[in-house]
Amino acid sequence: MADPFEVLGLPRAWRVSVEDIRAAQRRCSIASHPDRQTDPASRANALQLSSRINAAASELLDPLSRGAAIVRALEPTPKPLEPRQNPAFLMRMMELREAVDQAAHNALDRNAVATQIAQELRVIELETDLAMVALITRPQVETWSAAVDALNRLRALRRAHEESAR
Repeated sequence: MADPFEVLGLPRAWRVSVEDIRAAQRRCSIASHPDRQTDPASRANALQLSSRINAAASELLDPLSRGAAIVRALEPTPKPLEPRQNPAFLMRMMELREAVDQAAHNALDRNAVATQIAQELRVIELETDLAMVALITRPQVETWSAAVDALNRLRALRRAHEESAR
């Protein structure tokens, strides 16, 4: 899989704005637009490149996918085992899922659980931010493992947040 940052000509960064991603997508799309090509082979190549550009932008627009791309690009060699989830975090996730299930029929409880999950999600987002910046600035096994762990926790809490909003 191509590095989406390279495809769009962006520096590898966790903190990248939607505007920067869209601007890079436009810049790359204009430069390689299929309508600029006259012969069929060049046009087909430009179509493929356009697809890669759009896929790269989509990947970078989603923070979880962007994080996965960074982790993939900065993966140590040889690849270490992914860190195991902290048992306390797993227990907390079970508690939150039970709270979501129990609050399913009571709007007041559902709102309280959703608010609690949203607060915990903000904390995990900040932790992920710190872990990703550390990985980019110091790509080592320890920072890679911490970034993978943070992304996994963020993914799990986002799922819980989505379930609580239903």
